[in-house]
Amino acid sequence: MKFGPDVRNGYTTFAQPPRRISTPRCSNNALSGATEDQHVLITTSMTAPMTRHIPALVAALAFAITTAHGQTCTEPHYRWSEKIDTSFAHQTPTDVDVSDMLAWTPRTITAKDKCAKRIGREKNVYSVTAYVRRIKLHESDGDWHIEIAEEESTPVPASCVIVEIPAPGNGSRYGQARDQLAALVDTTHLGANGDLSAPVQVTFTGAAFFDGYHQKTTQGVKRASQHGRCNSSVRALWELHPIYNVNQPVGP
Repeated sequence: MKFGPDVRNGYTTFAQPPRRISTPRCSNNALSGATEDQHVLITTSMTAPMTRHIPALVAALAFAITTAHGQTCTEPHYRWSEKIDTSFAHQTPTDVDVSDMLAWTPRTITAKDKCAKRIGREKNVYSVTAYVRRIKLHESDGDWHIEIAEEESTPVPASCVIVEIPAPGNGSRYGQARDQLAALVDTTHLGANGDLSAPVQVTFTGAAFFDGYHQKTTQGVKRASQHGRCNSSVRALWELHPIYNVNQPVGP
């Protein structure tokens, strides 16, 4: 094609060369000071209608990740991190009786709440003086499972609670607590089920713990189940767990 003057019908016109239509180019300098939103507008000019969907997609992805994270639980046993937690060991304990513990309001957690964190009362340390009635030394999680009652002759199923001492491998403090108990109770001469022939009065100090694993619902009624012999009510699922110290009672 030739470019130049064109005389037609008495008029002179000039043919122009084709104009190049420039498209926006991404410049590092231009983008370096841009916000995220500006980057999207600059680099996706041909797909602008789609940008309005991006916030919703990002939000949905974030929700999915958060939900998946919340559902992930890798505890080897029920609420295991809470059961072996030593962070409360130096807290000044509050003195309680077994009857006090049996009056505490139960938590609503159950076996499905395997990674439930400590809340409320579970962040407090208590000392309870009671009679040791049974000690289970070979539980599947390695804990020493100790049934205690307020009185020496109190029927155990009706009025006992449980205290537990984790294995020494979970902290030297627990090895010390086991040694303290063994110095007061002969753990080498227990009955077939771990029963003591003569109950021994001991003071246990540890963090409150609600063992929701044993909380069941039957026909709309909540109950304790398979919690040793301490199943008088869901309130009997309150324990001191872990135990930090074991001592001989002071005074009458």
